[in-house]
Amino acid sequence: MQWLGIMSALEKDLIPFTRDARSHEGNLAVMLTGGGARAAYQVGLIKGIACHFPNLHFQIITGVSAGAINAVFLASKPGSLEEKAYALERMWCELNCGTIYHFDWRIMVPFRSALASLLHRKKRSRPRGMVDTAPLRELLYRVFDSSPGQAIRGIEENLREGWLQAVALITMDYTTGQSVRWVQGRNLDHSEGPNRRNALARLTAEHVLASAALPFVFPAVKIDDRWHGDGGIRLSAPLSAAVQLGASRIIAMSTGYQRTPDEASTPVVKGYPPAAQIIGQLVNAIFLDAIDEDVVRMERMSEMISKLDVRERNGFRPIDLLVMRPSVDLGRLAAEYEHELPLNLRLLTRALGASETESPDFISMLMFEPGYTKRLIEIGEADVETRRDELRAFLGTPNRAPLRSNLNKNLP
Repeated sequence: MQWLGIMSALEKDLIPFTRDARSHEGNLAVMLTGGGARAAYQVGLIKGIACHFPNLHFQIITGVSAGAINAVFLASKPGSLEEKAYALERMWCELNCGTIYHFDWRIMVPFRSALASLLHRKKRSRPRGMVDTAPLRELLYRVFDSSPGQAIRGIEENLREGWLQAVALITMDYTTGQSVRWVQGRNLDHSEGPNRRNALARLTAEHVLASAALPFVFPAVKIDDRWHGDGGIRLSAPLSAAVQLGASRIIAMSTGYQRTPDEASTPVVKGYPPAAQIIGQLVNAIFLDAIDEDVVRMERMSEMISKLDVRERNGFRPIDLLVMRPSVDLGRLAAEYEHELPLNLRLLTRALGASETESPDFISMLMFEPGYTKRLIEIGEADVETRRDELRAFLGTPNRAPLRSNLNKNLP
């Protein structure tokens, strides 16, 4: 069949639709992408969905970058989705930049490496990132009731009780250049090539910290004997982990705003682009654009597979996919809250020219300030209300009336 020939060609490099004989037709997955502080938007989506589907369970959970924090929270906490959503919101609303990182002023010292080699005094450790993430590390230990190198017990308990079937986090192995999918709950036998590998693991806070380690900004994290960073690097197929773990339905929660053709063609800077604009474009290309490309590939393959007779699908199956993304540009919105950043970071972002661009995406990734994150949560809730009919068609009829928040109480 010509269709199967096309799918075989696509399978290796694009989306590996599972050929496992076990169908897992009822498996619902959630995939949480990155975006730094913009991951607060996902909290609003989760809370909004929980208001309509309070007892919904995501059997498969995957996360990358900052989305790994939300993913492990959902995977490790007990109770209903509604209870988890409100607990996750409380955690995010208590955050500020100081609870996530400390700015490392040594990064601003010019020629520091050369100067250090000339001064034969007491050896000092070199800064490994723009910021020190020790506060985030301690926060994760506290939130997940864990300690250095200790497996997160809540994940094991939810797996044992059957509420969860699998969870996967993605990191970048700096020592080999490979994208690593750390999986707990199920084995992933499918190999995606030399630049991607799967690893069974009992997930720890270090796995979460590593997946969220934005390159150059956050320091790399050591897992076993290797250094790992943000899993968004070289991640060409962010949805594939959920598919291989047996998902038949996937809700993908992205923090990237999808611009209209007119918006995409409108310049956001005048004259030569400042460093912040270039960094923002690089960040979007690495961490946000991949999900859009992956969605298109999956939708096309699902359409091809659905047109085949079941006997001719050779074990492939179509995947139902729902993508949730912000209705407003979260990068542009961050400019309104730039004054809330600590002074040292404000000086840095202005030195990079962030104030010269109308959509400072770089700032939005570091904006762990309550004014901004609370606004993102509200936007996420409102976006769920806007698409509630679509969600009901995708998930089914809610099992009870929603508990409307103050934001949504006046909505129809």
